Amino acid sequence: MRRDRSQPADLAVELGEALLELAGADGLFACDSGGRITYCNAAGAAFLQTFRTSSIGKALKPILERLGVETLELRFLAAVRDASAVEFVVARPGAADEWVEVRGLPVTGGIAFFLRDVTARERSERTLRRSERRLRSTTESLRLAHQAARAATWEWRTGRGLRWLDPEAARALIGLTAGPDESIADWRSFVFDDDLAGVGASLATLRDADEVAFEYRVSAADGGHRWLRSSAAVVERRDGLPVRVAGVTLDVTASKLHEARLEREVSERDRAERRQQLLIHELNHRVKNMLATVQSVARQSLGRARGGGPLADFEDRLMALAWAHDILTRERWAGASLRAVLERTLSPHAAAHRVEFAGPDLRVSPKMALALAMGAHELATNAVKYGALSNDVGRLAVRWRLDPETEPPRLILEWQEEGGPPVAPPKARGFGSRLLERGLAGELGGEVRILFEPAGVRCRLSAPFQPEAAPPEEPLDDPVFMAHAGEAELRQ
Repeated sequence: MRRDRSQPADLAVELGEALLELAGADGLFACDSGGRITYCNAAGAAFLQTFRTSSIGKALKPILERLGVETLELRFLAAVRDASAVEFVVARPGAADEWVEVRGLPVTGGIAFFLRDVTARERSERTLRRSERRLRSTTESLRLAHQAARAATWEWRTGRGLRWLDPEAARALIGLTAGPDESIADWRSFVFDDDLAGVGASLATLRDADEVAFEYRVSAADGGHRWLRSSAAVVERRDGLPVRVAGVTLDVTASKLHEARLEREVSERDRAERRQQLLIHELNHRVKNMLATVQSVARQSLGRARGGGPLADFEDRLMALAWAHDILTRERWAGASLRAVLERTLSPHAAAHRVEFAGPDLRVSPKMALALAMGAHELATNAVKYGALSNDVGRLAVRWRLDPETEPPRLILEWQEEGGPPVAPPKARGFGSRLLERGLAGELGGEVRILFEPAGVRCRLSAPFQPEAAPPEEPLDDPVFMAHAGEAELRQ
């Protein structure tokens, strides 16, 4: 049976389909001026969550209220009330993250609403907006990082020259205020003429190398200059040659100034140390002269030392003091090695194979070094005259250690002779014994015991350990100084 095309319902359907084609929409419903639905296709009914046939003639407001979306209700009812053209995007009722574009067009006796699904578009736009926000955030973070680090990034491409990625940061590197990007395009114009060749040579190495870093000076806007450091890396090559280079430029003026200050401080310290060294040289020379003067006065008063006697003993003690003084002077009077003091003091009295030294590597204070040198000299003199070093077979052992059980730690030093003539206790204490038992003990605040055992003399020293005040610097090795400080002065 053929449908009569003249029926009003069929005419409305045909009219609605024609309008949909014109509007490019997929859903449609229409209302009269009183807000009652006069037409609705399947997609429109699905949007309103109602049935197409049962919706005709019903009021739009209750249907919208049932959807429970206040914004949706207000927008549609406002359009019906005003009977004016509107366009907006709303969420599809009852769906998650689906969007519908609504276009309201006035028609005779009411308004028609065209519906089109724009979910894909909205999601894309939302993604694009998020990307834009992230990009803006990243750009702002980069700008703040550039500002904090006083840096700027750049890119160079073949045929395009250099492009600053953050022109504001680039201008800040040389103190320029806001201006056009072209103001910093020709970066060579800011580089010192003396540094241009070095910059060019550094960049030329990128033909073979993948990275390079170089420093140079630029003229600052305040009339001074700044130091910049650029690091560049080849990002892309073509036929072996770089066609794209990325880099970052930093303001290193502060570190350069700091380096300059350090260099000045080091230079001043070197000059001060040289002055100190000269003063030590002069002081040692004067002390040696004083010792030589004392020796001369003694000789003039007591006669020249021939075949031993008090004057010879005095000169030997003077030499022991001079040797210890030499060691301390070489160590800048910070202290001295205990072994070095003992070896130097005993070296004139016996061959090395007849003396045994055993003990830890200790560095003692100048006061302890001088006292121990004088004490070792007295014991060695006695051993050469009467003890183990007076024959060809006697031996001597010098041992020392620290006693950690005491506070402060105590130095224990033992002198043991063997193989010499039988020993008998002296009937009277001589100067050497008194020097050891009273002078040395008093000088070091300790105890000294001398035992005249038949097998050989034994001496035991126990005193608070006096370490050097500070680590020694390089010893003095000036040949001219050592010639002045040599023992020859005291032997003349």
